[in-house]
Amino acid sequence: MLRISEWNSQVVAGDDTYQTTAYDMRLRLVLSDKRVAWLLSAILLGVSVLVAFLTKSTYDSGDSIHHYLFAKSVLQHPENLLDSWAKPVFTLLAALPAQSGFLGMKLYQCVVVAVSAQSAYVVARRLRLPWPALAVLFCYGAPDYFRIQYSGLTEPTFGLLLIGAVALAVTNRPVWSAALLSFLPFARSEGAMFLAIWMVYLVWGRHWRALPFLLLGYVVYSFVGGLMLGDFTWIFTKNPYGFHSQYGHGLWSRFVENLPTLLGWPILLFSIVGGLRMLWRATRPAEWRQPSFRAELLLIYGSIVAFIFIQSAFWALGLFGSFGMTRVLTVLTPLFAVAALGGLAWLSQLGRTARTRNLIATAGVAAVVFLLFTHDINYWAESGINVGGRSTLHWRRDFQPAPDMVLADRGANWLKRYNTGYRWHPVAYTHPYFAVPMDVDMFDSTASPPLTRDWAPYLDGVPMGTYVYWDSWFCPVEAHLPLDMLQKDGRFKQLWRDSIPVDASRPTGDQFRAVLFEKVKADK
Repeated sequence: MLRISEWNSQVVAGDDTYQTTAYDMRLRLVLSDKRVAWLLSAILLGVSVLVAFLTKSTYDSGDSIHHYLFAKSVLQHPENLLDSWAKPVFTLLAALPAQSGFLGMKLYQCVVVAVSAQSAYVVARRLRLPWPALAVLFCYGAPDYFRIQYSGLTEPTFGLLLIGAVALAVTNRPVWSAALLSFLPFARSEGAMFLAIWMVYLVWGRHWRALPFLLLGYVVYSFVGGLMLGDFTWIFTKNPYGFHSQYGHGLWSRFVENLPTLLGWPILLFSIVGGLRMLWRATRPAEWRQPSFRAELLLIYGSIVAFIFIQSAFWALGLFGSFGMTRVLTVLTPLFAVAALGGLAWLSQLGRTARTRNLIATAGVAAVVFLLFTHDINYWAESGINVGGRSTLHWRRDFQPAPDMVLADRGANWLKRYNTGYRWHPVAYTHPYFAVPMDVDMFDSTASPPLTRDWAPYLDGVPMGTYVYWDSWFCPVEAHLPLDMLQKDGRFKQLWRDSIPVDASRPTGDQFRAVLFEKVKADK
């Protein structure tokens, strides 16, 4: 808003001898935190949408495409809405945008991130943190969170439900907070752990009426599943994750060492300071009597620590299908934005005057923005992890199509030229993206016969005349199908092969390979 700060007048004589009065009015632009937050959100959403139209990136070429295809195929396969792996809440929300293609999916994710950033602002404001609008900037300033907007992954939606539940809690809506959080396990399976955190919070605050609403999501989806699938216990009986992971296990430090990639160094350092601030506040008995302190301690810092610990444990112990995918940490970005703001606010207290404190905050914001577009500050840890790798944004590295997708496009284009009647042939593949250029329904087992059964290669089930697309990542890892198994099988004829560097900056380095076969002989 515009506010008049000074208004002075002075009588002067003009050249025409008529008396005139000159007015000197000085205007000062005054913006509330709310207006700044909305302005930042609008500008940054606009930038995100522009990038969505320009980028060819899908963040990754596996789950990102797979989730997109689940959502896009809902009209033909409504059972996708209750697929546990695809995550029912995500599939429901993304189904309509996905009908516009992958661009529609990216625009949906941009809106999700924008609403999440606004929710982080609401939380920061209710916690009475200074400069709460900066929570919006910190969300967009986290490099991996910005990149994941252009995917078909479930993490942004999960993060929205999480920060939304926190926002409802700190604005004294515990029932709505519990109800929203109850659907979190249906956006990602790890959501179940947050039910325990919210239960402690609600009991601590004596919000007894809100407790039953933590089960709302399970009640709703159990009922819907009972009607559609004939099984009211489908949530448990159709769980796609076994106790022991088929992907093995790794180091406890993997997720912690990837935090710089998630947040960038400045936001990570501010978040650590924010954690120290909470520990210092916890030493003061009076703080524990404040509802806002309990909410911040449990719902923000408690959620961050618990989620990182659980993910680390799953990977280190090889449990519940964990593949050590550090991208799952992006669900915490809005919470980290609030924590980082708390850390920056604490650092600003080093200044003795309001002007000095504002300068410290300005320097912190400048560091977040400037370092986001510089070269990575990274080092190789003893664990072999590139700590700080991809902790910045680079157009050629982060916003171009993945090499294996480029290779899949080549293979599809070659096959279409090789046989213009390709649509009459089944197409078998494990790489989910191959379904996109071939325009084949991956949920139709006649059009897309599976290459595996019970976690083992199953070539006998592939009909004669089927084109088989073998790739050097998904086929060996997901289908356990080595290339030589197809090459040595006389029923399959090799038609085409090609390769592409995994890293375009190292053309002589590791190669991603793909081979097309046709099944030309029937099973004996």
